[in-house]
Amino acid sequence: MKGYLGIDVSKGYADFTLLDKNRKELEKVFQLDDTRKGHDKLRALLEKMLKQHGLNEIYCGVESTGGLENNWYNSILQWSNSMKVFVVRLNPYGVKCNTQASLQRNVTDALSALYIAEYLISQGETLSYNKQSNQYSSFRSLHKHINLHKKQNTQIINQLKIVLYSVFPELIVYCRKSIPAWVLEVLKKYPGVQKLAQAKPEQLCKIKHVDMDKAKSIINKAKTSVSSRNHKTDSQLIKQMAMEIQHKQMLIQELKNLLAEQCEGPEIDLLKTIVGIGEYSAAAIMIEIEDIDRFSSPKSMVCYFGLHPELKDSGDKKAKYKMSKKGRASMRGTLYMCALTAVMHDAHLKKIYHKHRSKGFNHMQAIGVIMQKLLRIIWGVLTSKSKYNALIDEQNQQKKITKPEDTKREELNSKRRYQELDKEAPISGKQTKTRKVHSESQVEYIDQVRDHQNTPM
Repeated sequence: MKGYLGIDVSKGYADFTLLDKNRKELEKVFQLDDTRKGHDKLRALLEKMLKQHGLNEIYCGVESTGGLENNWYNSILQWSNSMKVFVVRLNPYGVKCNTQASLQRNVTDALSALYIAEYLISQGETLSYNKQSNQYSSFRSLHKHINLHKKQNTQIINQLKIVLYSVFPELIVYCRKSIPAWVLEVLKKYPGVQKLAQAKPEQLCKIKHVDMDKAKSIINKAKTSVSSRNHKTDSQLIKQMAMEIQHKQMLIQELKNLLAEQCEGPEIDLLKTIVGIGEYSAAAIMIEIEDIDRFSSPKSMVCYFGLHPELKDSGDKKAKYKMSKKGRASMRGTLYMCALTAVMHDAHLKKIYHKHRSKGFNHMQAIGVIMQKLLRIIWGVLTSKSKYNALIDEQNQQKKITKPEDTKREELNSKRRYQELDKEAPISGKQTKTRKVHSESQVEYIDQVRDHQNTPM
């Protein structure tokens, strides 16, 4: 007999409830603190439950809650060596969908523990219990810290651009995408049009990447600027933000170097053989993947990180494809930067990029295809434990691929196996055209098959 222990983790404590396979409550909800006494009490209770309820095994589930679940997860994992208990980390989204499917609406700590236990029962053997925490998961906090600084840096850059629009709008032309390092140096030394208008070109030329022509142009723009704000407070604010951006960028680079140096492993060495993936990006990718055995196929990994195209095709509405963007955004951000590099330096991926551009895809859509392709390559490299070889992927590309129209024809033929298309059906105008095209394609397809059969060998 199996028991299912749902654990709803909160800061400093957790709620527990035990069910059997028939969802019968074996233990009413109880609460324990996340302390040594609380953990020791849980172990004693687990041993008692196994004997009292005649259980052979107890399956425990905790939701991923940003690290609050780690202490409980690790304790149960250690106890599994001496007693029949198993533990799994769950995606909160999966538990939520399972709860909604059962038409449950109320949410409390006690009910959440119950919902987790019910999710364990409904999913059964699809869950992977007692997966050891690997070496890459310990770097997740550092990676989150880097992303936090990146976000803050972007916010300051956007704020500085807004201020510049009123203080020195002519300088915005040099800051279309971001703010170059030489612009930050200029703003530190001359944080306002008045000071910049009085500067000499020779002084500006001392700043890296500023030549004489650019220096003269900037000074002339400062003299004829249409700026609406010239208060000294604005100058002080601009100087402070420019210094803060430089500091943030230096700090981000230092943290990236630290992560690349400390986060090592054979998987990272394999990832670095893929064009477009460097030391930092390899570490960031492995931190997100953690263990490649979590994913049974490249498709499952693509879906997990939200890179799969979502199809909306129902009734007479036009079919639409778009990237799902479900899952961790940090992984997609890393793959985006890798994809930009890959399409410039890898002939195979560059070919795929231009192939989709020729089909009408815009730049971002084609890069999205490369991001998904990179993730599939990553899965292949890690599962085969072999270095990246573009020839292998090219050979896979050359294999026969079913055309979308063939798939639709087969799907429709399968659905209509009990009744042929009826011309008298009260369908819409669009569906009438669709059926007409299908009917014509069927005749053409049959003729092609007959011609092929009658062709002499």
